[in-house]
Amino acid sequence: MKWYAQIVKPSSYNQQSTSVLVQIDSQRYLFNCGEGTQRLGFENKIRMSKISAIFLTRIDWETMGGLPGMLLTLADSGMGDLTVCGGYNLTHALAATRHFILRNKMGLRVNEMLDGDATAAFQDKNLHVKPVHIYPDGYNVPKHELGPNESAEAQTRRLLVSRAFGVPRTADEADQRRKQPVDQQKKGYYAEKCEGATMEALMQRLEEKDEEANNKKRARSPDHSARQNIISDTSLPKTRPSRVALCYIAQGPDVLGKFDVQAAQALGLKPGPLYGKLTKGESVKTPDGTVIHPSQCVGPTKAGGIFIVIDCPSTLYIDSLVSNPQFAPFLAGSETGDEGKQTQLVLIVHSLGHGVALDERYKSWVNKFPSHVHHMLSSPEFVPDANPFQRHLRVQASMAAVDPSVYVLPQSSNQPQQPLSSFLDSANVSVPSSLAVFEVEPKANLDTSKVRTLLTPEEMLEHAKPAQSTSAVAATTMATSDSDAETVALAESCSADLDDVNGCSHQNEQSTSELIVCPIGTGSSVPGIYRNVSANIVSVEGYGGIVLDCGESTVSLLKRFLGHPHRNTHNTRIAQTFTQFVSSVKLLYISHMHADHHLGAIMLLREWTKLTRWGLNRSRMTVVAPARFWTWLCDYSGIENIGLERLDFVCCHDLRVSLDASDDNGYVNRDRFSSVKDKVDKLASELGLVDIKTCSVVHCPWAYGLSLTHSSGWKLVYSGDTRPCTNLVTLGRAGRKSPTILLHEATHSDDLLEDAKAKRHTTVSEAVAMALGMGAENLLMTHFSQRCLSLPRWNWANVQAVSLMRYGQLSRGPGSMANGVGASSASMIEVAEDDEPEEVVERPTSRDDVDAAKKELMLDLAEALSESSSTSDDEQERGLLGDLNVASAFDLSAYAPSDIARYQANTRRLQKAMRAELQLFIAEQECASDDEDSEPKQQEKPTKAKDTKPKPKKGGRAKRDGAN
Repeated sequence: MKWYAQIVKPSSYNQQSTSVLVQIDSQRYLFNCGEGTQRLGFENKIRMSKISAIFLTRIDWETMGGLPGMLLTLADSGMGDLTVCGGYNLTHALAATRHFILRNKMGLRVNEMLDGDATAAFQDKNLHVKPVHIYPDGYNVPKHELGPNESAEAQTRRLLVSRAFGVPRTADEADQRRKQPVDQQKKGYYAEKCEGATMEALMQRLEEKDEEANNKKRARSPDHSARQNIISDTSLPKTRPSRVALCYIAQGPDVLGKFDVQAAQALGLKPGPLYGKLTKGESVKTPDGTVIHPSQCVGPTKAGGIFIVIDCPSTLYIDSLVSNPQFAPFLAGSETGDEGKQTQLVLIVHSLGHGVALDERYKSWVNKFPSHVHHMLSSPEFVPDANPFQRHLRVQASMAAVDPSVYVLPQSSNQPQQPLSSFLDSANVSVPSSLAVFEVEPKANLDTSKVRTLLTPEEMLEHAKPAQSTSAVAATTMATSDSDAETVALAESCSADLDDVNGCSHQNEQSTSELIVCPIGTGSSVPGIYRNVSANIVSVEGYGGIVLDCGESTVSLLKRFLGHPHRNTHNTRIAQTFTQFVSSVKLLYISHMHADHHLGAIMLLREWTKLTRWGLNRSRMTVVAPARFWTWLCDYSGIENIGLERLDFVCCHDLRVSLDASDDNGYVNRDRFSSVKDKVDKLASELGLVDIKTCSVVHCPWAYGLSLTHSSGWKLVYSGDTRPCTNLVTLGRAGRKSPTILLHEATHSDDLLEDAKAKRHTTVSEAVAMALGMGAENLLMTHFSQRCLSLPRWNWANVQAVSLMRYGQLSRGPGSMANGVGASSASMIEVAEDDEPEEVVERPTSRDDVDAAKKELMLDLAEALSESSSTSDDEQERGLLGDLNVASAFDLSAYAPSDIARYQANTRRLQKAMRAELQLFIAEQECASDDEDSEPKQQEKPTKAKDTKPKPKKGGRAKRDGAN
């Protein structure tokens, strides 16, 4: 049997955790799942859909930051059962995610491997994994971390996990359950196994909700929300941080001996099924009744190969590691050495913290292993801090060629801090890369044939022809070919347009503004190859930083965007390093509880806590978020320090804007606002803000939009995820200032309007209509579907349709544009629902009122069209949009308001240039891709304009697309 271990994510200076994927037969096993693991799998076409078990070496965000997102993807892809193994606090960490994960169709088995527990091991038909516990110097292991834990608190945690995920069943139980009626299937399996346990009242309430939810769709069922409310509102017992680190000794399946055909024939056996039985170790009878045993014609079985995963977070763990007796059998010359095990051991993966690999104690211990053992050294000193997301970098380099001041090349380095020879001078030592494969069986061998060279941004910029050069070459080629006259004219026009774009894009390269909006992740639902999940930072010059949503891997992307430890010289807009910016963050805003908007917050708070906990840097941060986000932080803070005592929490619900148009600065609930007024006033003073408001939007329960107004005059509105709604327009129009920038989601293209409605998202043209409705000066669109890489298309006809269908009364108030396409605050058909009743805006009830409003709009549009009928497309669009400037965000970009304005002047030409370059790149990728065992190509191919609704895809990524 052939099986292998593959490095998914090596440790580096910026990300100190190593992920290893082991594939045996058709099953996969993952060791550690830090932030970015899933995205790297997509990048390198490493399939993770059949993972049977996940092993965590530590219970902290470094090693498990990607686990919640991975669980969501696996569950939505139809995963049956999954086992997660780790040390103390594993069950607590999983139970804490109950506020945003509810996937009870996937059975989750939690194996909390405690020191001293004889049963703390994993075993299936392919793999046997044994944990080795190591501790830092001077750490006294608490009693609750030793042996099996059957306390009431432990039972509560297990119960909450089972209700959020479901419990795995044996094969017989699964078969029995399939034969049961639906109503019986819905009943809680764990309740049957835990009669008399704690939380009986909770179980009864859950069972009642299960009964009510029969045969209803989970995603849209109010009973689903009620069920999640019960689980979320149940308190999780407090815990304490554990400093244990787990190493794993894993052994694969035994290798059956070779079948000797000649010996079998000599014994009177003919080829057939009996050969197979003998190979499997079964005795058989010949036709004459003679019993033949496997030992007579099958060679001896070979014990399975062994590999070890070592996690040594710091030099404080070295003494505990090197003195642990469980490693002694593998050490050459050891008194308790076992030659058999030493022969079976073929691979050791070293996941090491800073300084460990250079410590003489560690190097001396490693030298004691047999010389044939291969060592994969994943250590910050030896692994270059290269950018693993090469496909995104290729696109970013092409876009930076058009405008380097907006599209920032991420920082990276291909030079290690130390030469490999300073660790061990041996041919059996290697630095892992994302595509390095070590074959354990049938013969131990390191395969680097698929390893690719990771280019730096500078090399990529030189290697990948800039957009203007590529398109110019394409234009020249078309012009000299046998193309028709129309094609030649189009090519020449494209080339001329690109020259104009290149000229205008650099004219304000050195311009600065006190407001800089930087989309760090612009994709929806799951991390994608070209777009990461939602995250935005705002730099307010002279005041501090703001983070608007914080999806998985935001911190690692920020380190490359800003530079760490040195400033990224490619970033000309923000003159701060990562350390300086994070230390200056005053506001973390989370729009709603979907995982793609907040799974990076824990890592951000970890880094902020480390940087600001001492001396003059000691500061506070305000968190504005739904109430359940704060509960999630409180639950998780028992696992590791995230500076909870220095966080000021303000619930989004308390900052909701009044829908009363006569109340310029009022909140919908003044009593609730007064309870947090001191915190809000302090935040406003620190950031120079004069107004901070939220509103409920139409997406999921407790989803909000945000408005920030600055004393210098600018106003920023952030939509979060939403359908077009009245509340957001009201928020944008509140006060005496229209939005300087509206940062609005545009998940779906216009041809996927029905998808947008079903998943409660906004189309591109609807986002434009929202900007017009609130009178925004600039619209920056983000949160695009991962199905479409290309910059989104929109047209005025669709914007007009949105206005006609969605707007009721129309006026020429502050929100109206000069050409008459604006709308009043009471214009949208959809009104957000909230966890508490809100004032509902009255809509036109008379058909005559609606018809009159439509007629007024049609007259205004006809007037605008007649005035611009003789102009070019760009000029016509400019006239219809009035003063609104529109731009589409891409990851790792930096926008001042002036950038969006100058982009609008050449929006068609710029989009044409970008789209041509991106589609050329996609075509190159598709031609080069010949890997049969790869992820379905859901991101490489943009949705065509002529397509209607794409066919549903079977993968979990397609199911979740746009759902969060």
